[in-house]
Amino acid sequence: MISNFLLEGDKVAGGLADRHTIFSLAKLHDVPVLTIRKQLIKGTKVEMEHTDDPVVAREIAMDHIAEFHDYYDRLDKIED
Repeated sequence: MISNFLLEGDKVAGGLADRHTIFSLAKLHDVPVLTIRKQLIKGTKVEMEHTDDPVVAREIAMDHIAEFHDYYDRLDKIED
């Protein structure tokens, strides 16, 4: 079963993904939920480079994914 990843309260004020779930982001971008889930897993790992709090890392990743459904794939290309 795919987790909803709905955050229980924001730790970082503001953000594009406030009140979004992986399901609503998939609908927003018209992509499969699995696409968002993969990006969220990848993004949370990336954002853990900037914080020790996995909830904050996930929240930042969700904000980036709200902007572009493939944000972390694009980031990989830029870094290569």
